[in-house]
Amino acid sequence: MEFQYFNLSTAILFMILAMILLLKRSPARKANQLLATLFILIAVYSELINLHFTFVQTNNINWLSFYPPLDGLIMMLMSPCLYFYVLLLLNKPVPLARWSTWLHLLPILPVVLFTIYFLFQPVPYRVNWLINDFHHGSKEMIFINALLYLQIIFYLIISYRAVKKQQTESVDMDADGFITNINWIRLFLLVNLGVAVLSLPFCFLINNERTNIMLGQTAMNVDFIFLFVMTLQKAGVLSTEKIEKKKNTNSLCDEQAQEYWTKLTETMQTAKPYLNSECTLRILAELTNVPEHQLSKLLNAHGGISFNDFINGYRLNEAIVYLEETGKNRKTIDAIAHECGFGSRATFHRVFSKAYAASPNAYRKKMDTKKNA
Repeated sequence: MEFQYFNLSTAILFMILAMILLLKRSPARKANQLLATLFILIAVYSELINLHFTFVQTNNINWLSFYPPLDGLIMMLMSPCLYFYVLLLLNKPVPLARWSTWLHLLPILPVVLFTIYFLFQPVPYRVNWLINDFHHGSKEMIFINALLYLQIIFYLIISYRAVKKQQTESVDMDADGFITNINWIRLFLLVNLGVAVLSLPFCFLINNERTNIMLGQTAMNVDFIFLFVMTLQKAGVLSTEKIEKKKNTNSLCDEQAQEYWTKLTETMQTAKPYLNSECTLRILAELTNVPEHQLSKLLNAHGGISFNDFINGYRLNEAIVYLEETGKNRKTIDAIAHECGFGSRATFHRVFSKAYAASPNAYRKKMDTKKNA
């Protein structure tokens, strides 16, 4: 009975959390919508497990004959949703029209095939399988659980790498003029990755689907309730900043904006904070004595660019000087990336190629050819 109440309460709780996310105004609207979708999947999964348990406990053969084992399929959809949620938090696009987005459904294919196979089996086979699997487990569910854990670990790793890559550029994300720190996402993913790796053997050792569900869902509930709380906390901070920002923006006249812009450009030319790969909007605000929220607004309104583009523009100008140098002592591409404040060669290559439609190495060769002509 406790198992039944646990899953029913989980389904109701996550449906309520999903509604809150959908109704709450936030600059990270798309990310919240995707997180709400993930919560709805959790709610549907919990209710399916609740129905499965109820039908088995009451020996309701009629309802078991119609019960589809979609819980594994729903679980397989959760990891891609979490990955796309992280991308949206990092202001990365998730285009539904691209085939690369739909490739994330490939790991689900074995579960889809098993579900189709299951539904075409005779009714007595399906009923017996559902009862035996719930109490004693099955080789099919062991395979699906192993595949699920491997998928979870894979998506946690690529999500962590996406956050880590963003941190090499800036830990402060600018979403619609709202600044938020992403360090907490990295910690969340790292902890979950550790838990997933450590709990992987249990899907083989515990040959009982009911126990596996209880352990997995308890961990999942704790994780996503924490994610929900952090999302609301960040949204609350942003809403407060938005009010302050509007007040200060109204009092920021053209003369004051020009004064701030002069301070900013002078600081960039003399102190060269962009040479530090960990330069953030907060650091720049402290160097210029310009309030952080006004500095962000100044870059968007006066400069017409984001903070990352502004910083990278100075880094690229510095890099061009190095790339056009000649002689035996000129720096390598890796050294230039480090000297100019890029977190890595890959970041330097990506930013440079986007700005100049050529890689740093190709640009250097082109300049050498011109000078030797």
